[in-house]
Amino acid sequence: MKRSLIAALALILASMTVLPVLAANDETGNGSPSGQHYNLNIIGVPNEMNDNFDGGQGARIFVLRTGTTFFYVHGGDSYQVLDHDGTDGYVGWDRLNPGIIFPYDALASPTWRVQIYVRLLGPKDSSIKWKSYYWDGIEYVLFAEFTLNRETPPKFSLKTGQLLMDQYQDILWEMYDKTDFRLLQMRIYLLPD
Repeated sequence: MKRSLIAALALILASMTVLPVLAANDETGNGSPSGQHYNLNIIGVPNEMNDNFDGGQGARIFVLRTGTTFFYVHGGDSYQVLDHDGTDGYVGWDRLNPGIIFPYDALASPTWRVQIYVRLLGPKDSSIKWKSYYWDGIEYVLFAEFTLNRETPPKFSLKTGQLLMDQYQDILWEMYDKTDFRLLQMRIYLLPD
């Protein structure tokens, strides 16, 4: 009797310690996991903003609804959006002056310290095409391309491996062939050290 009581208590304690871990990985119903994250909204605007526009502070980047937009991404110590106005076709200016920084572990086995989930919102026929490149020390090399279509209902999908390439700290994103583009949402989850 005493052994079965001890075994039952051990089972209850074990399940109590496992449940929070499982809850952190549980989906929220929109395709993204629950848990602490950053939001980044890439917002399509109909025309170029005025000369004084800097996008303000916050987790948003403005781009044109049509044409191509290039995003210079760099690995660093923390998550930051440095350029909020991509209406000129560029988020950041070049590899040395990026528009977005994500946590990156440059030691031993260089890896990105984030998971990125994306979804497209807007009219039902919205879509965008995307290419991702890494800097090999000489030039940008294409490593992924995909198309995002607005789903019904809109759901997040994990795209980290198509957006960031481990071993390479400088990334270039190309968003093009925008159809009825209004809003791309990113959820950025920081990975523990």
